[in-house]
Amino acid sequence: MEKRIENMEHSFDNSSKQKTLEYKQIIFADINSNFNQIKKIINQNKSIIIISFDYKTHKKLNNEKIDHEISDKFINDTECQKIQDYVYKFTYWFNENEFSDLLTYREINIGRLYQDELLNFFVRFLKKFKEIKNIINQNKDVEFFADNELFKIINFFTESCKNIGSSSEKIHAFTHEEIKIGLKIGKNQKDIFLDEKKYLKIKNLADKFISNFFRPNVAKGVKTNVLFVEFNTHRFKDLFLKSNKFNSQIFFYGRKRPPFWNFSTLKTIINSRCKIITENFVYDKIVEDNFLDANEYMKKQIFELWKKQTVLEKFFTFEEKTIFELVRTVLVELVENRLSNTLKEIELAHRMFEKVKLDYSVVINEAGFYEQIISALSKEFNVNCIHMQEGYHWDSKEVNQNLTSQGVYLHDAEKLLVWGGIDEKLAIENASISSEKIEIIGAPRYDSFFGLNPKKGEYILLASSADPQPEEVEGLRIHKIEKYLSDILEICKTVSELEEKLVVKLHPSPTQLTNLDEFTLAINSEIKVLSSGEITELLPNAKVLICIGISSSMIEALILNKPVIFIPGIDYNWKNPSLLNMNGCLTSNIKNIGNDLLKVLNNDYLSSETKNASDNYLSKLIDFQGISSEKFYEYLKK
Repeated sequence: MEKRIENMEHSFDNSSKQKTLEYKQIIFADINSNFNQIKKIINQNKSIIIISFDYKTHKKLNNEKIDHEISDKFINDTECQKIQDYVYKFTYWFNENEFSDLLTYREINIGRLYQDELLNFFVRFLKKFKEIKNIINQNKDVEFFADNELFKIINFFTESCKNIGSSSEKIHAFTHEEIKIGLKIGKNQKDIFLDEKKYLKIKNLADKFISNFFRPNVAKGVKTNVLFVEFNTHRFKDLFLKSNKFNSQIFFYGRKRPPFWNFSTLKTIINSRCKIITENFVYDKIVEDNFLDANEYMKKQIFELWKKQTVLEKFFTFEEKTIFELVRTVLVELVENRLSNTLKEIELAHRMFEKVKLDYSVVINEAGFYEQIISALSKEFNVNCIHMQEGYHWDSKEVNQNLTSQGVYLHDAEKLLVWGGIDEKLAIENASISSEKIEIIGAPRYDSFFGLNPKKGEYILLASSADPQPEEVEGLRIHKIEKYLSDILEICKTVSELEEKLVVKLHPSPTQLTNLDEFTLAINSEIKVLSSGEITELLPNAKVLICIGISSSMIEALILNKPVIFIPGIDYNWKNPSLLNMNGCLTSNIKNIGNDLLKVLNNDYLSSETKNASDNYLSKLIDFQGISSEKFYEYLKK
């Protein structure tokens, strides 16, 4: 793999010329393509070439030893940056004055509820669009073959194309169409992914049972009533349990996330006396009537929206070409086809606020579907909405658009609660948030981490949790993905040569790039590759954490007094975060990782200068270490 990657690196510089292919017939293929039909075509015609448009297709063709080109060869760095700019422009289409009024219901912009899905779609779509445009411009008098979305794009530029697909077109797969469920039986852990609709049916059945035991019953004026929205009750265990000490009644609102999923999280709910708000508790005749009225009203609004054809075509113009008809299907799917479910969720949340007298609502981002609904409706009911920082952020200015799109900053919430001075500065300087709207309370999710006695490690822990970012064009470029995967395998080799045990923790995702087991087995059969479970369960017994890319697990390891080695992952053209600039951890690369790892293993980390630098960074990153949950409830009492 290394030699192939090295050769690829030379062919992807910014000055590379667009490539002319010596073929008169070209097949375009991506993950949705009909591969059986493609095989038939290439078996009948050996003088035809395939161009793959994503990593999984490239990998599939490689595994089947089918010669092909990759679409990345027809695009350069400058073009990728330009695409990323267009991605953000098109994703925020719902903010345009011509559209926003027609998309707004109960002060909630329905288009914004799906910005995450739109962002991921436009990254993939515009990259394909630009690559196809370049290919066609450089390859005249060629016959093209494709299906689904690829065929639609080719047909936009030329009629010299054949549709090899079926009559039923596959549309883009959206980000959150699958839900991860973690299963643990004994010592064995496994993540399974369910279709969102199936998962929600199962969850609704469970909620009916849950509502009988944790039904809200609010005593007026006695306690401070706090609503936690889509919180992970395992990560925020201390935050939930501390509520009793401060005379606060907490409520859990999780339309997608379950309140508990094992005995430990059930104990957290019981011991915190948390009340769980379910659809079974909220839904009544008022919800039903309001929903019917809302559905009728918003269908008319959406009908008026699509009548603005000229305005839509002008807005969705990419390099002087209007692409609205190409993206219309996706907009219709998100805004119109999902309208009934969207309005139902808004009405359920609205009725919840009517039934339960709340003082505060707390969200951990403002990009999530349900978090947006709650933060917007909180204003109508004079409920103070708080945005609590959840994790560690890459905090350079160059990453600002990405952080904004991920809902890291304030939007509808009234107050941003951050870990410490570093994130306070980030919010003020990068997002222009007034200091009056920011409060430092520390990191409640890490309260129990501070003060633990460090354990002697048993293995090297490699975290590849910084998977290629699907919302960044650079995260889709195949040569960068292959380099990223190659680095993981090179680290596996290095650790094996040092005769150390190795555990590889992957980020569990339905879009996981590859099955690393098949590669690590060839290196060392003793290497453990885990894709399920929390990395926090692995950190206490680790000697060292090696992290490819930036991850919150690096902060967790530092708190637990574990040495951390950072390896640069995919380059998104973001400058170094504060963690690196302030020497919060060790920095290495694939060439030096062996020597750097050996130095860490042979030295006393706890008395080293590296440990002092890490502690200094943590002191600036996280205030109120170990007592952040208490600081949160003290803030509510102000």
